[in-house]
Amino acid sequence: MTETFLERKIARCFDLLDRNSDGDLSRDDCVALARAAADASGFAAESEDAWRVRDGYVRLWEVLLAPMDADGDGRVSRSEYVAAVAGLSDDPDGYADSLGVAVDAFVEAGDADRDGRLSQPEFLTLYRATFPSLGQEEILEAFGHLDRDGDGHITRQELSDSIREYLLSDDVNAPGNWFLGRVGG
Repeated sequence: MTETFLERKIARCFDLLDRNSDGDLSRDDCVALARAAADASGFAAESEDAWRVRDGYVRLWEVLLAPMDADGDGRVSRSEYVAAVAGLSDDPDGYADSLGVAVDAFVEAGDADRDGRLSQPEFLTLYRATFPSLGQEEILEAFGHLDRDGDGHITRQELSDSIREYLLSDDVNAPGNWFLGRVGG
């Protein structure tokens, strides 16, 4: 069976979130992502900012990812993740609450100056630390697509719209397809 464009995007998301590349998502992956993001943003290891980032990613695990664990083993396999996220397109409004957790985690992690949005340098720093397989040029190109109003910042709303499009839309021209870099159509 051939993967659809949407399934390829979802699988790519899984692969990038699987920080230790063991084929499963776990709470430990989320903690590792948080640590890398907090370090990249210059937050001291035990600072309030670092704990806020960690708490955001743990909440991402608890609210969004852990419920995808269909077999109850405490880990989300690639097939569980793809099936669960693909199923969200049947109820996009129900997914909106969980999506906010992902948006908050990313903004908390990358917003070094605490202005509630991500500048291009903050976005670059966050993405280089969180998704090391993405190159700088690809990250900067992604920023250009996600900064929908072209003001040099990605707001929570722009990020929310982008994640929603990335995970729920099969429109190959949607700007949100750039949420995790270049995706082939």
